[in-house]
Amino acid sequence: MSEIRIKELASAAGQLDKFDEFEFIVDVPAAEASMKIKGRELQERVAPKAHTHKIAEVQGLQSSLDKKLDKTGGVVSGDLSVEGNTYMRNLRLEEFLEVPEFRYNRVETTVGDQWSAPGAGIIELVDRETCRLVIKLEVGEISSLRANDLCMGIFKNAEVGNYTEPTTDSDDSFGTRTFAGFTTCYFRLVECLNTSTYGEWRYELREGFPYHPAEAMNIVAFGNTSDSTRQTSRYSTRTYERYLVGMNDWRIRLRNIAAQFGDLSNLSAHGLNMRGYSAYLKNIYLQGYISDALGDSWFDSVSGDVQLYDRSTGCGISFKDGVLRFGRIDPTNPEEGTDLDVVLRDVESAKESLAQMNSDSVISPVEKTYLRERLADIRAEYEELLIDAERYLVAEYLRVANGVLRTAGGRARRVYKKNDSWDAYVNAYILAVSALEKYTAATPEYIEIEDDFAYIGAYYEARATITKLLRDAAATSSDLDYLRDNFQNSTTELDGQAGVVLSGFVGVKDEGNAKVVAGMAGCALAGATDPKHGKLMFFAGAEGIESAAEATTRIYEDGHVEMGTGVFGGYVKVPFKGLYEEGTDYDETAQEYTVNRNFNLITSGRPKFGGYEVWLRLPTSDDYVGSVLTLYDVPVRTRSSPSLILAIDDEDSGVLTPKSLDDAGLSFVPVQRLIMHAGLLQLVAVPSVERGKCWWVESYNTMLYYEKYDY
Repeated sequence: MSEIRIKELASAAGQLDKFDEFEFIVDVPAAEASMKIKGRELQERVAPKAHTHKIAEVQGLQSSLDKKLDKTGGVVSGDLSVEGNTYMRNLRLEEFLEVPEFRYNRVETTVGDQWSAPGAGIIELVDRETCRLVIKLEVGEISSLRANDLCMGIFKNAEVGNYTEPTTDSDDSFGTRTFAGFTTCYFRLVECLNTSTYGEWRYELREGFPYHPAEAMNIVAFGNTSDSTRQTSRYSTRTYERYLVGMNDWRIRLRNIAAQFGDLSNLSAHGLNMRGYSAYLKNIYLQGYISDALGDSWFDSVSGDVQLYDRSTGCGISFKDGVLRFGRIDPTNPEEGTDLDVVLRDVESAKESLAQMNSDSVISPVEKTYLRERLADIRAEYEELLIDAERYLVAEYLRVANGVLRTAGGRARRVYKKNDSWDAYVNAYILAVSALEKYTAATPEYIEIEDDFAYIGAYYEARATITKLLRDAAATSSDLDYLRDNFQNSTTELDGQAGVVLSGFVGVKDEGNAKVVAGMAGCALAGATDPKHGKLMFFAGAEGIESAAEATTRIYEDGHVEMGTGVFGGYVKVPFKGLYEEGTDYDETAQEYTVNRNFNLITSGRPKFGGYEVWLRLPTSDDYVGSVLTLYDVPVRTRSSPSLILAIDDEDSGVLTPKSLDDAGLSFVPVQRLIMHAGLLQLVAVPSVERGKCWWVESYNTMLYYEKYDY
């Protein structure tokens, strides 16, 4: 740009607005060393830099601010607008905060539990000597805590005293939870010391949990020992969310769990066989539709229609539009399905109606209407049965004429046709249709019954026969298809000289050649693998190959046998096994054993952990009903020999023993804990009064020491 000379600054106001664009030349003796610089660059080099200072370091600023603020140091009259950046260590607002965006974090993270409960608070003060605490409250605030609230807090305890904080996370599903490096505190509010705010309380610790609450600890009141309106809550962990009801003591029992979502595996502690991620609900109230993923099984709560379908067999039950159907159905069109029993009932009903018509030897106009409906039904039935016959009744035959095999091109000629039973049905159908057309004619008004009227009744007999034949043929085909898919990679080898047969599966059919009722399998049968015992190797008494898992006699790969009855010419021997042997589960964390497959147990010997007590938990599922458990503790003992403790953590189960009778001595009271040593104890699992549970009845006892164990 052109050179500008400024003599008076007042006259240069218009030019100074363009200061950033000015070029300044710095002359030096050597012309080649002269330097040009723009106004913007010059300003950046010579202008003073911005500085920040603490308020106290700026002379006079603090006193000026004090004049603006009241004695609490928190009020600025009027609106406050700050342009630029503001840095504060802490910010406290009495009403609300409104910002366009929180930019510090994009992920919200929670480590620990989240509760929604009738009461909660933050502890401000604690007196451990007198067991008193004060809840942190704002001016005018009333605490949500009430008398007899059951409270819990999990916090970092800086003063654990003689106690040791846990080193691992744990959750027993009964309400006892720990986090590594943190202390779990349980206490009950027994007396309110300030009824105006409910902020001061006297408390008592839960028995067996010595930790006192601490200042700044968040607490939750998840239950109440007396007030039923304060016994509901909801809490969320990393793996599941649980809804609680009726919490009137510390222990979470199955009756207290109204619902749980997420990981359900911890419900096994309550005797429920659940695993993986799903939902557990006590009740479901539905106003709409529920269905499986494929839409084969469903329920419509509005109409009341329901359908259950087994994809493996093609059979199901359908209740739709007030009509109940069962048997082999099409899940997408169940109204077309039928069942043999239904067919037989229709046959009997039709025969009775025909017999009544025949009683007066004449067909009336009203009876013609009935027969026209039967004619329409018969024609529709024929088309449906024809489709099934083409699928199941077609067989291959060699063509023979006059006793000579017919050939073509050097090969035997083959013909494919339905069997003779189908031909008999077709003949009956043709005769019945002809008779029905005759007796449903418009004229004469009354038609005299002749011998051909019997063709109508004969049709229904033929229909019942062919329906049964088709059903059996379909079952046979289903078994074969199932086996072909299941053993498609298996081969069969025959050695005629040695008499050896090697195959993946050997099956036995029933006398009707319709179903596979017994067999031996070398690989796993689909749907017949037991989670505990593995592959099903031998079975007998099945209703078909797909029901092999329910056969009356089954032998699994681990040697487990299930059968109806048995007669032995010799004796039955069940060896004793130690607690630490395979077949008895061991929990490393709890240091406890659980009965699984071994039911003759030596309870003494070396436990997996030191101490004077060996804990053995009993199963509570009704799957064990009828099982006999024998426990043997070696009578020869030393001072260090541990005692055996039987434990059941389910109030719907327990041990029935003369050690625990009611006050009248007329009834057993289930016992959850028993301690014993030196002798033999035998227990039998019997049904509990609670569905799905069992009791263990003491049937034989020679234990030297045997008492209830309160723990």
